[in-house]
Amino acid sequence: MSHLTRTPVSRKLSYLISAVGIGTACFNASAQAQDEASTAEDLYVMDPFTVSADDSTGYIASNSISGTRTKTAIRDIPLNIQVFTEELAADLIVTSQVDLERYNASLVNGGDDPHSNNVIQQAYNGFIFRGFVQNWSLRDGVRQYDPVDAQGISRVEIVKGPVAAMYGVTYPGGVMNTITKSAIQGANFADAMFSIADHGEWRATLDANVSGESEFGAFSIRYNGAYQETKDGREHSDGKIEYNQINVTLAPTKSTTIKLLAEYGYREQPNGLGYFTTSEVDENGVGIGNSAEIPLQVTHPDIDWDWNWATGNMRSCDNTLYKAEITQKFSDNFSINAYALYSTRDQVDSDGGLDGNGGGGSGGSWAANSNTGWINPNTANEKIVLQNHYIDWCNQNRAYGLTGLLTFDIGGIKNTVTGGAHFWEETFYSHRGSMPSTSPNYVILDVVANLDGLSFADTFPPSDYYINTSSGQHEESENEYYFASLQSEFLDGRLRTTAAINYTELDLKSYANIASDVISNHTKDDKVSPLFGAMFDITKDISVFGVYSTSLFPTTDKNDFEEQLPPVEGESYEFGFKFDIIENKLSGTISYYIIEQTGGSQRDPNAINKNKIEWDGMTDAERAIAFPGLTRDELKDRNGQLGDLIPGLKQESTGFEVDLVYQPMKNWQIMLSYAHNDVEIKESVDKTQIGRIPNSGHIEDQLSFLTKYSFEDGPAKGLYIGLGGQWADGAFQGYVGDVARYNPSTFYLESFAGYNFKTFGRKSSIQLNVKNITEVDEFVGWKATGSSKLATERYEVPTDIRYTLSYSISF
Repeated sequence: MSHLTRTPVSRKLSYLISAVGIGTACFNASAQAQDEASTAEDLYVMDPFTVSADDSTGYIASNSISGTRTKTAIRDIPLNIQVFTEELAADLIVTSQVDLERYNASLVNGGDDPHSNNVIQQAYNGFIFRGFVQNWSLRDGVRQYDPVDAQGISRVEIVKGPVAAMYGVTYPGGVMNTITKSAIQGANFADAMFSIADHGEWRATLDANVSGESEFGAFSIRYNGAYQETKDGREHSDGKIEYNQINVTLAPTKSTTIKLLAEYGYREQPNGLGYFTTSEVDENGVGIGNSAEIPLQVTHPDIDWDWNWATGNMRSCDNTLYKAEITQKFSDNFSINAYALYSTRDQVDSDGGLDGNGGGGSGGSWAANSNTGWINPNTANEKIVLQNHYIDWCNQNRAYGLTGLLTFDIGGIKNTVTGGAHFWEETFYSHRGSMPSTSPNYVILDVVANLDGLSFADTFPPSDYYINTSSGQHEESENEYYFASLQSEFLDGRLRTTAAINYTELDLKSYANIASDVISNHTKDDKVSPLFGAMFDITKDISVFGVYSTSLFPTTDKNDFEEQLPPVEGESYEFGFKFDIIENKLSGTISYYIIEQTGGSQRDPNAINKNKIEWDGMTDAERAIAFPGLTRDELKDRNGQLGDLIPGLKQESTGFEVDLVYQPMKNWQIMLSYAHNDVEIKESVDKTQIGRIPNSGHIEDQLSFLTKYSFEDGPAKGLYIGLGGQWADGAFQGYVGDVARYNPSTFYLESFAGYNFKTFGRKSSIQLNVKNITEVDEFVGWKATGSSKLATERYEVPTDIRYTLSYSISF
């Protein structure tokens, strides 16, 4: 039982509701008088706390809400902000915001699955932003862990650099803020889409909005839904996606807007779609220490690359979200917004047969027994052995807050003040279960004896695994944020400044296990996070900007022994230019930054981990069975990396970025993003780590582009075509000794072509998307050299070109 002492949710929520209620009562009479005098055309007032599709044209967005918490022209914000618009997402037929990360070069999706876009969760420690690892993003300004179905997304905003002054808790690299669709006042429509892809995959979506007037004021209701059966070229890859979202917008008066949101999402994909590997051994079966990782398919060429053990064990993520929000406009100069949110997530990483060594793409494998996987590789007794196993991650989140917006002029200086308070609470549980030590593991395949019959049993033996409450996790956390910002305009608007400050309190309690009320770790911290920035118009088309900003983040990182690592703090200086030139045809941002990160975690490849502890307690015979072909120094932690995570001291990231949108004519758009990043450890307990790259997956140079041309007249009228791609330098994979190992560089290309027409008088379109045209290789293992020379080259697994044909119709 938790013993957290905190202000009850109901009491904090009552403070917000009371504030809104008092203000509403004070201004009710004037608001009613304004309503009675208003016409139908001005009934729907602009909401300063909301951005919509109307704030973008094609791939170009003019406003952002993420940089200031209120709708502000991007040109006026001294931050590097980029936006993925709804049209861009539709053209690329993405299924979540994760699919968009390819198209901004400051982002690295290190856990990308080249075969499928059914992402259960972004790979842990796999998403890198300006050189630093991130494990969650924002959803409408509130912490978000999981992919959001694209059907419910209005846009995705990228704010680069630390912005704790706005959000309290953020990573040093920046924030990726997913903006949810809203019900639209004064509009009635229904858009349906059906798509079919190769391998039998298909997806259907519906976006329907209805609005009207009632005795209680204007209203609108919007439903967004999606259902998808996913499948790719790998065996046993069948999964699915379900998504339902309902938005309601009410305007009881001209000055009051109430929004309600209810959402349910579910994704599933089989566990174990990866590959088994083994180290290189000598004639006596002893590892030669070259850190080679040889895939099963290399030593057994008769086994295809699409073969896997993914059957009877499904990874899944189940999400719910409920939100109520009210915006009250008291005058043309003063508005407030208050919200309350409750969400849950249940992510199951394993529920069935599992390889406890992480082979074959196992999720949550560190909680399973180690004497499983590819046993006795390349011998007469080799087998693939699994055990029944279960692990999940369950979160209940509560968030609520209030933001006020005030504008005023003093002596010809325009000022905008934003301030408020936000609260975030979370209850987290992880249940873990595995077979008792007395139960036999399940031999799923005798590799040598069954080369001609590589198939799995349809079902596993009756499950005798159990939920082990002594090995599960239980955490309670609470964050409080109080913030204020001032935006001012001087010199007839040529000089624009932003000053912001945020006071954050963090409280994280970890309990010994699920059933215990004993606190094993207690982290408390508080920080004042400032931000100072300015923009100056050199000409009416070109501005220079500079910003100093900070961040604070209570890392979720734990070492191999489940010990909490310290919070991450960031400090950044950034300078650059924003421009809108050539008669507004070319717009963009060019910037240079320096970010310093302290705290958090660093990887020490020589640190002790659980496998090393287990090794130390074994005999040589036991080691040969549990860790075949490996030396002690080659033993990896639960994340599949050498050594373990240790408390971090100082890391520094520097970089140069260019983001451009060029529209040479109104029907042709070109988007370009380039980023160069260097990141290194500046201080470390282990002095040998200084100067090294801290994060696996880091890419020094990336370039992405996307272009679309629409035919507006002539015989091809209604046709549109597009091409997008990404070049990425070699991705850093870690050190072995003093040698850094990298993936090869990659070049990804995709295209789309569509045609707009009418079906029975209804707007319709048909579109073909071709993804992975360049058949980017998947990198597996490390090539053996037949000697003690270090293995530094990857095995390259071919991937398929993917085709999707879609049809949409509007009513």
